[in-house]
Amino acid sequence: MPNYNYSGLKQGEKVTGSIMASNRDDAVSRLKKDKIIITVLEEQKDGQKRGRGRRGKVPTKEVVIFSKKFATMVKSGLPILNTLKMLVEQTENKSFRKIVDEIYSDVESGVPMSEAFGKHDRVFDNIYINMIKAGEMSGKLDDFLLRLVISLEKTEKIKAGVKSAMMYPTILLITAIIVIGIMMVFVVPVFADMFKGGTLPKPTQIVMAISDFCRDPAGGGVLAGGLVALIVMTKTLSARIYRFRRFLNATQLKIPALGDMVQKSALAKIAMIQGNLAAAGVAVLDSLDISAEATDNLVIKEALLEVKKGVYSGEPLSALFRKYKSLFPMTYTELIAVGEETGNMEEMFGSIAGYYEQEFDAAVENLTAMLEPIMIVFMGTTIGGILISMYMPIFAMGETMH
Repeated sequence: MPNYNYSGLKQGEKVTGSIMASNRDDAVSRLKKDKIIITVLEEQKDGQKRGRGRRGKVPTKEVVIFSKKFATMVKSGLPILNTLKMLVEQTENKSFRKIVDEIYSDVESGVPMSEAFGKHDRVFDNIYINMIKAGEMSGKLDDFLLRLVISLEKTEKIKAGVKSAMMYPTILLITAIIVIGIMMVFVVPVFADMFKGGTLPKPTQIVMAISDFCRDPAGGGVLAGGLVALIVMTKTLSARIYRFRRFLNATQLKIPALGDMVQKSALAKIAMIQGNLAAAGVAVLDSLDISAEATDNLVIKEALLEVKKGVYSGEPLSALFRKYKSLFPMTYTELIAVGEETGNMEEMFGSIAGYYEQEFDAAVENLTAMLEPIMIVFMGTTIGGILISMYMPIFAMGETMH
């Protein structure tokens, strides 16, 4: 029977030791019964590393649909091989069907299911694979698959919430730019011909000068090309230069309403991941790594990795999160402290995730409520300003006639 060395926290105090168990999951189960929150768990002999397999691009929606079907079929009592074979036939996406077929072939030849899924780690992330492994070892695959489905659906809901919050203001901005462009290129020149040779008010002169600049291929072309170049350059620098991307992420968090939405979405996602991994028996250090990997915002990612370093040295998780008050509010850290005291981190992270999902929904509504009037005022002020400036000479002529 193998021996496992462990480090962890019990009621906020660091504990270390070794335990004999039939396998890793047995060791996790025994330590959890002792209300020990595992930070490190290693077999005394060298373990094997999982290889990286073929990579494929598959839409998240396809993975969600696959997972729903998989969970339903397993729940109904269908054998795993029959389930996988049916899923191969039912999968419409060609590249994903090939992946599911390879998983079926591997499982049929005796490869453990978690290992078969792990060969396709660009489609099934560490969270997915760990949940499959936990279900496989505990004999509760259907329960863990249902957890996965709920987690995937909530993650997609968060992504959709961010997109919907930005969609309407973006449409308004694009519409405003198009309308202003049409006015500058086609409408203002008509007025310019009418007022040719006359003395014009300063606002009218400014609008006409901008119109001439936009109509001039050298001016308008340079402006349009410059805007496109700026967008492309920003995306390129963000993808290639870490410090630039971090600066954008940090700025994003400081913008009122937008920063609140980004923070709440990240907290909900991190808590959901931590809760699922705690249920799967994954050590805290590993779950922090996986959470950081799944976090897009580099500022929050760095904080999670710093927390991981502190956990490794034996500090309580709640105390470490308190060091980053601007990213992890008091509600978050206090609930973690309760989980540490009771030894039930799974339940506490579930509560945190539920709370911040509601906070995220409220943040989306706040952002939308703030941006809509701003964009409407911007459109009205800009278009109205152009029209008034072009009619000012007509008003002036009317006053002169009187």
